[in-house]
Amino acid sequence: MITQRNSSAETSNTITINASENATANVTISNVNIDTSGAAVSTGGKGNVNIELDGTNTLKSGRYHAGLEKSQDGKLTITDENANGKLIATGGDYGAGIGGDDQGNGKNITITGGEITATGGSHGAGIGGGYYGNGNDITITGGKVTATGGNGAAGIGGGNYKDGNDINIAGGKVTATGGDYGAGIGGGNQGNGKNITITGGEVTAAGGTNGAGIGGGLRKEGEKITVSGDATLKVQGGLTDEWDGAGAGIGNG
Repeated sequence: MITQRNSSAETSNTITINASENATANVTISNVNIDTSGAAVSTGGKGNVNIELDGTNTLKSGRYHAGLEKSQDGKLTITDENANGKLIATGGDYGAGIGGDDQGNGKNITITGGEITATGGSHGAGIGGGYYGNGNDITITGGKVTATGGNGAAGIGGGNYKDGNDINIAGGKVTATGGDYGAGIGGGNQGNGKNITITGGEVTAAGGTNGAGIGGGLRKEGEKITVSGDATLKVQGGLTDEWDGAGAGIGNG
């Protein structure tokens, strides 16, 4: 377990989690409060990382970095088995809230529980890619998740100019809001949103200006979007501007 003795005071100390190939690193973070010019928490290596949340954990990273920066090749799983965990992850400019750094992809990310607020810096997704980074293979099965993209990025999915594909929501309460020109769930500005499946949970998705609620960012496509099961859905496409039309609720930007 990684804990901070006085979590009411911010620290600039950072956490790095390395997972070896064919191995899983299991780490609990408890009441940490990090504000740094680098990455507050970063993962590395070729294995899988499981992060269990206890208490309130605040991660604020500097420019070019994600709040919780996923750099390892395997899967990142965020859990809250004791139902007492909260994560507030804020990326610096060009970084995602949870996922990729500047020009970094945010992929193979699973959230099973916890109260999670993920906010991308300018050009970064709330959960997914940093600037010029795709957001792929993102799964949410539980918890209360609020994801807000920075300018040009999706709430959940692609960073500015990139795609958000293979996104699955099967449970939890999920609110995703795109920055200008990005989808709520799907592509960032001029990025596609494809293979998005919602089978459960309560999902609210709003596109930024010109972006779809679920699907493509500005001028791009939303394809193979499926809603089924007991999912409840509220979607809103982004507004028009003087150059381009409004985004679809579900579909194209």
